[in-house]
Amino acid sequence: MGDRMPRSNDDSSDKPRRSWREIDKGRDKSGPKRTSTDRDRDRFEKSTAYTRYKQNLEKVFSGGELSDAMRDRLDPTGAGKARDALLKKVREAEDSKGFAEAIDALLAQGDFPDDPYLLDRALEHPKPPVVLKSLAHLGALAADGKLPKPPASLKQRLASLELTHDDPDVQEQAHALAKKLF
Repeated sequence: MGDRMPRSNDDSSDKPRRSWREIDKGRDKSGPKRTSTDRDRDRFEKSTAYTRYKQNLEKVFSGGELSDAMRDRLDPTGAGKARDALLKKVREAEDSKGFAEAIDALLAQGDFPDDPYLLDRALEHPKPPVVLKSLAHLGALAADGKLPKPPASLKQRLASLELTHDDPDVQEQAHALAKKLF
């Protein structure tokens, strides 16, 4: 038990021992080489333009409005901005005459948006073609499954159209949509 052989340090005596500092330096160099494109990308990601770009994207995806720079890139013609202005007028219209004019201007530029509350309110429009278009759009939303919970006033509005509207086509479509939804 007491006859242990001493360790031989033949290997370590021939070459000098490296310090921890030298060992760490060697470790740092052993990683993957960074190319100029990696450095450029890192520099770009740290730039203020990139952070502003990411903030603007976050605004868009959280339901905020687009910044002017983003809007210019996504909508160079400005049609989207004009449509947004028309939608704002429609939503802010307080009296029925102003609302009808705003809806007419919106429809002159395109179709209704997929907003069930706006479509519900559009059923008050005095012109039967606009009411029919709104009913058709509501029906399409319901068929596509984009109308899981219709506006609370829609049931009453459809019943009112069915009973009191002058146009028999409007009455028929209102009845069919009410039957489909409720």
